[in-house]
Amino acid sequence: MRKIVKKRQLFNKRLVLNIILVLFMFLSIGYSTLSTNLNINGNLNVKKYYEPTLYNVLAKEAETGGLAKKYTGEHHDSFTEEPSKDIYHWYASNDSQGTQVLDKNNVIFADHCWQMIRTTDTGGVKMIYNGEVENNQCLNTRGTHVGYAGSQSEALSSNYWYGTDYTYDSVNKTFKLSGITEQATWNDTTGPGLIGKYTCKETSVDSSCSAILFVESYISSVYAGVIPLNSSSNYSQFGTLQFNASYNSPAYVGYMYNAVYPYHSKQPTAVTVLTRTSMTNGTNYYYGSDVTYDTTTNKYTLTGTSQNTWTNTYSSSSELYTCKSATDTTCSTVYYIAGGANSYMYGFSMSGGNLLSYYNTNIVLGTSYTESSGTYTLDNTVTITKADWFNNYATYKNYYTCGDYTTTCTNMKYITYTNNYSYYALSTSNNYIYAKDFTYDTGTGVYTLGSDRIQTWNMTDGDKSNLSTHHYTCFNDTGECSTLSYVYYASAPLNSSHIFYIALTDGKSVEDAVSEMLYSDDVNQVNSIIKTGVDAWYKHYMLSYDDALEDTIYCNDRSQRNADTNGWNPNSGSVSTDMRFKEYNVTSDLSCTNTTDQFSVSNNSAKLTYKVGLMSSPEANILNNSNARKTDQYYWLGSPYNFDNYVAFGRIVLSTGSMNSNYAINNLRGLRPSVSLKTGTEYTSGDGSMINPYVVDTSNN
Repeated sequence: MRKIVKKRQLFNKRLVLNIILVLFMFLSIGYSTLSTNLNINGNLNVKKYYEPTLYNVLAKEAETGGLAKKYTGEHHDSFTEEPSKDIYHWYASNDSQGTQVLDKNNVIFADHCWQMIRTTDTGGVKMIYNGEVENNQCLNTRGTHVGYAGSQSEALSSNYWYGTDYTYDSVNKTFKLSGITEQATWNDTTGPGLIGKYTCKETSVDSSCSAILFVESYISSVYAGVIPLNSSSNYSQFGTLQFNASYNSPAYVGYMYNAVYPYHSKQPTAVTVLTRTSMTNGTNYYYGSDVTYDTTTNKYTLTGTSQNTWTNTYSSSSELYTCKSATDTTCSTVYYIAGGANSYMYGFSMSGGNLLSYYNTNIVLGTSYTESSGTYTLDNTVTITKADWFNNYATYKNYYTCGDYTTTCTNMKYITYTNNYSYYALSTSNNYIYAKDFTYDTGTGVYTLGSDRIQTWNMTDGDKSNLSTHHYTCFNDTGECSTLSYVYYASAPLNSSHIFYIALTDGKSVEDAVSEMLYSDDVNQVNSIIKTGVDAWYKHYMLSYDDALEDTIYCNDRSQRNADTNGWNPNSGSVSTDMRFKEYNVTSDLSCTNTTDQFSVSNNSAKLTYKVGLMSSPEANILNNSNARKTDQYYWLGSPYNFDNYVAFGRIVLSTGSMNSNYAINNLRGLRPSVSLKTGTEYTSGDGSMINPYVVDTSNN
């Protein structure tokens, strides 16, 4: 018993001494530089992860149970280095923690505010832009500052001055050209050489302006694509900008792109049977059971009049007339009411003395037709008046018509869709041949559809499944053409809407087109508008700090999560299914599938000009809470979302901090560049709060 008591006394003395030692070290060098623990024998273990580096801020936060976690999934943050460090990231379990993260991850670097998001597997710290510093603080009450104001086309045909850079007067909020300046008139010869320069659109080099233009692209001999800069940007972002120049091709989800196969579409012809006119519910209109017309005044007069609200009248208002007035029963244009629904009147707009018989002509329809020497004749016909259409329209879907309401014609039309005042119809010329595959003659340059063919009205409900197995067409009834079309999507309702397709030439298939747009080795040749904007921002603000940053990967993952089932797969890919990229469903997967999506200064297949990019969707998602992403503004991420119908979508963060998507050409989404500090980057002061951010030491860079 004495031995046990004595051992306990020795253990307690050792524990007390160790605690005193910990307190001494804490007072000497600060808790932020040490992590301590006691082993089972009471011995002190001192883990020195804790030089004053930002990497260690996140590491300590995660390892001491704070608002950060260690990432355990696949990753590769460098195109040239192998992973050597653990990845740690901020992580919030609820809204309260999300708000707390925003007061713990603030950094001042390069005279700008940033928010730390995560560390990299090479020991760096990836951050997202958070605006200009005010009074050495990064408060969310900061005012506006310089930033982009979307992108637009601008006529530059006068003899304006241009500069390679600009200065900004924060007192007067004006810009002035700097760097190498020149005077030039924009045209076919000079225009390309002015791309990447700034102009105030002034004829004096010393003139200032409240908004300066960055010349982004050449449009024509008169017009340039420009990105305006003004002083009205929200504190958290460098203005707003499109992600890309267009959205009509899957190519435009790329941070860079090359080949573009724009969509084309076909749609049935809409034919109006009755006039649709809006009516105001609650208004006491005058109605008449008949009308007369005065050739002296050239006006109609209602007879057998009554007055009531449209709301009370429309359900039983057929075969009435109205001037659409609560005060007049005489008018130059009178409406015959064939029927009503909600806030619309359906019928005829009558004028010029014409009476009902002039408008209420017959429609001849048939359930089938016969053809002889190019002349079509309706069979099994039914004849109705136009006024009958409102109540019986649903009956006539899938009927045939000559369009001019006769029984014979040279261009029969097939009714694919009806509503209470119109129908959609396809011509017999739309009864195209479709096939599963094709052959190509390199000598003649002619495609020939394969032997497994169907001939069909291309937009009827029953044929939609056929289009999913027979995507290729020449849009003719011979099956031969020099330009082949591939149908990848058919919108719903199919019979009244579009089919979407791309055009193929030179023997190319849809597989060739998809590869050229998304995956080929030379896919990254042309900058997106947002990359152009990011690079111009970096060159102006960050170039002198380049040595402080690591060359990390910025992922623009264009891999498809549904490549086997969407309409771009010619082997039974459904024309009802859009092309969806990896981040169609938000993930926390930091891996980047394709080499051509791993944007880095060191990657010749996805080569960045500068060490800067956009935060990816997974990097935003690992924060785990909307409040941790929230800026009260919409801003772009670098991840593609989908190509739906004819629109390329990319990932964004909403003003609430939730993650969503938006079409690539939207000019109103914020630009928040991302950079990664080098391994071992130290801070000289601060605690990460908005009022007292970490200040990065760049003295050795």
